[in-house]
Amino acid sequence: MKTRVLSIVFPALLLASPAHAATVPASLQGQWEFGYVSPIEYYDPSTGKYAEGSGTSEVIRINADGTYTRSGIIVVTTYNCTSKLLTTSKGKVSVTGNLLTFTPTAVHNKGYTCSPSKSYETRELRTSVFTWKLTGDTLALGDPKGEARDSLYNRPRTLGGSAADQKIRRVTGVLSLPEAHTTKGVAVIACRVDRGCGADDGSVRLVNLTGTGRQQSFSLDNLDGVPYEILAWEDTNGNGTPDAGDWVDSASARGQTGVTVTPPVTQVFLTLEQWK
Repeated sequence: MKTRVLSIVFPALLLASPAHAATVPASLQGQWEFGYVSPIEYYDPSTGKYAEGSGTSEVIRINADGTYTRSGIIVVTTYNCTSKLLTTSKGKVSVTGNLLTFTPTAVHNKGYTCSPSKSYETRELRTSVFTWKLTGDTLALGDPKGEARDSLYNRPRTLGGSAADQKIRRVTGVLSLPEAHTTKGVAVIACRVDRGCGADDGSVRLVNLTGTGRQQSFSLDNLDGVPYEILAWEDTNGNGTPDAGDWVDSASARGQTGVTVTPPVTQVFLTLEQWK
């Protein structure tokens, strides 16, 4: 596999508080994005070596029926120690006054400290409560106790024009998995052809699959109007590097260029195969 890929994660602000039944305002519905995708590694010109990067990103999708999904990553590098945490959750969301409550029904957090050999997983269901405030297309989520800064989320970037005729640059499709293969650890990634999967400018987009069944739909948002290579990857050995034994899209498994498209595009089809 000729390109390097990456994961994304964002730690949820977790507070023990009950959910309250309330209607989700239309202005809150849809997709919200925080941060950017950080590269797995970057080049340090002062040392002439590659080093792990740092960064955070989260995507929240709030649906009209009061359900939500959250996924993201945090990568922290201190000297020779890099720690990563990948989080995904889904459940019910409710609003009471200026409080926004996420009550999960399924959670999967996976990460490691300093080395993939020191990995851990948690599935604890804990309610998250935030203060919320909308200013235009910016959503501020805050700590009800006022002990932390607000996190600012924005809508996906769109094409120009009026709000009525803006069109989200999105790539959607289906990934086919082998018989009895789960989606655990499987991600679909969009890399700009001119920048590659190691770009450190936030141009790489990723979605972690969490469903069941051999046919998995995916949607990659917040893309630019330029050619992207669409890839799939399951980091089987957890070393953060695409290598033999990992599960990848069929083109990558054969050392070929992946599916190349210019957003917006629908009906992209990928097949997951083991890289031998």
